[in-house]
Amino acid sequence: MRLAWFCPAAAGATAPLRTALTLTHDLDVYTMSNAHDFVWTQFRRPYEVSVFELDNTVAHAFIWPYLVHYGGVLLLSSPTLHDSRARILLAAGRRDDYAAEFLFNEGHPPGRGQRNTAIPGDWPMLRVPLTTAQTTVVPCRALADALRDAYAHARIVYAPLVAEEYARRLIPRSSSSAAVVFGMLARDRVEVVARALARAQGLGARASLAVDACPEDVLAAADVVVTLASSCNEASLSHAAFAAGMPVIALETIFSADWPSLDPQTWRPRGASTDRPIAVTVDLRDEEHSLAVAMRRLSADAALRTELGEHARAWSRAHESAPVAIDAWQRLLHEAARIEPPPRPPDWPDHLTADGTEQARAILAQFGATVDLF
Repeated sequence: MRLAWFCPAAAGATAPLRTALTLTHDLDVYTMSNAHDFVWTQFRRPYEVSVFELDNTVAHAFIWPYLVHYGGVLLLSSPTLHDSRARILLAAGRRDDYAAEFLFNEGHPPGRGQRNTAIPGDWPMLRVPLTTAQTTVVPCRALADALRDAYAHARIVYAPLVAEEYARRLIPRSSSSAAVVFGMLARDRVEVVARALARAQGLGARASLAVDACPEDVLAAADVVVTLASSCNEASLSHAAFAAGMPVIALETIFSADWPSLDPQTWRPRGASTDRPIAVTVDLRDEEHSLAVAMRRLSADAALRTELGEHARAWSRAHESAPVAIDAWQRLLHEAARIEPPPRPPDWPDHLTADGTEQARAILAQFGATVDLF
């Protein structure tokens, strides 16, 4: 099958999945640097399925026009796309287009604040992409369930990504008497974790913090991974840590709801899962204090670190290994290739179907001519 895959960069959370799919599919990757080549390539030899990654970041903004005009499989990593979409439209001076999309998505006009925008993070703005896509894939089971409840008209499925695998010993690097290293990405909220670590150290924890921009270097340096991720893509470090057999401290959000985890306030498993815990998740309402509690316990308890790491690796193999993910993606891609593009609803915003030929069409229509040459 010929596949087109739109993503912000060739590297990233979906890179292992794309690499695995190239073994059985002819897959072309389109980033902002070469996305314009998709139009003529698609015209000359159409792809059977196109995959479009969308997250609530400006880096994904270039993907919107291709998804809206061509349709395909939407890989959605966030429960809201409002902030990035609003920023792009308003920066281009397209206030009327923003208002039209907001009305279509949310059922009412945006608020009339100082910048004529809705409050950041308050609105999903998902109806446009979910209506356009033949299939929407969400790599988080809890988020997929929530979206099905909210958007009954859309076809939404869960499928895991392939967790990046790094070689890692299950036995912690540090002995019980040495300082335990907590590792995190530089783009994460380092200041929050640093304050929590200082609180834990004040209570006697022998621990340090390693911060790096490269996920592989974080995993190489750390005994425990800490992440305050707020989207599926940002949570990719956690999944890599699970595959490497490392314990993780993360926020208790919809993105970690799939994981069997421990509550650091009680050290009991959260939820009703019967799987053995693979992480410690902290409540956002008590974020800094709970982080300090978790770091203090894990810095002193080598047996717990080892146990969480062993369980994490087993869980990753069962739920996120390449065979599991590829099997799910093979099925959904073949199904998507057979599904017709969904019809546009009557209230579809006009600017979303604009292709740049509107003025030329209007002029030529006066002479009974058209630009539809093919």
